[in-house]
Amino acid sequence: MPNDAIINSGPYEVGRLRRRRDRRVAEYLFRRSIRTSNPEPEMSACRLIKLLLYLTIFYVVLGAFATGLVLLLIEHHILPDMPGSKKFPGLASAPGKPVGDEKQIVWSPRNEKELGIIRREMSHVMDPYGLIGMKRMMGCNLDDSWGYMTSRPCILLKITQALGFQAVTYDDALTLPDYAPDELFDYVVGLGTEDRLNRIWLSCQVMEPGLNIQFDYVPDRFFDAVELFTSGNVFLNESSDNDGGTYKEDPRYRRIIGVQLSNIPPNRNIKIHCKAWAKNIPLYMVTIKFLVRLAAPVHPTTPLVLDEWYE
Repeated sequence: MPNDAIINSGPYEVGRLRRRRDRRVAEYLFRRSIRTSNPEPEMSACRLIKLLLYLTIFYVVLGAFATGLVLLLIEHHILPDMPGSKKFPGLASAPGKPVGDEKQIVWSPRNEKELGIIRREMSHVMDPYGLIGMKRMMGCNLDDSWGYMTSRPCILLKITQALGFQAVTYDDALTLPDYAPDELFDYVVGLGTEDRLNRIWLSCQVMEPGLNIQFDYVPDRFFDAVELFTSGNVFLNESSDNDGGTYKEDPRYRRIIGVQLSNIPPNRNIKIHCKAWAKNIPLYMVTIKFLVRLAAPVHPTTPLVLDEWYE
């Protein structure tokens, strides 16, 4: 018989097996409806009292927790002009490339690339100080290259911010430690009594004897320690004709000093140590070591005769 002549009458099923399947499906649907059904409970007076009591306790505990947090924030609130933790100030410098525990400053007045790198580094340091900072450091930048084009390089030294720190200064040359440089001792001795008070002294010295390198400090050789480590000060304007006249002062301008070097011998590694001096500042935290080298072309000491080249 050909397959096209066969007519399907539907799927073959046994009636007894179908009835069992239908019964199992019905039982499963019944059990599932019992598990998932959640009829709304009746709202009685007792149930309402329990609900109100629960909400009352919950909000009381939540309010007490929030109040405790607010009190802790108020108690331990840090003012904007106060530090989170006490720390000592340090000493930073520019320009220079850190190598080990020292900063190397190597340049040539004829190398425009090196001069450009130094200008950008110094501008990056001085830009936040604006025109006031540039005016304060004018003596270091007379050639618009911070002295590096005229072989009188300037090094910027900045005592870092330490909010709330009170420096204890050496107000007399006799109180300076024995290991302080002699020229710093002579400088302090030559000042009047009022000019010695509240000064964090700065000294730079060449570690190799026999070199007559001069150091000029711009604008001064000290950091004025009066309210130095604050975010801003309000002082009485003593020159004002009005009683009680005041003016605002930004102490960050007093935290930077320029040190200009002169009489630098060319093509020679020169080690220089710069230190800030205060009684309660560890000396190692305010000490910077430099290696300075002025690269210059080397000229022959004796003239060469052309005939000697062929001998």
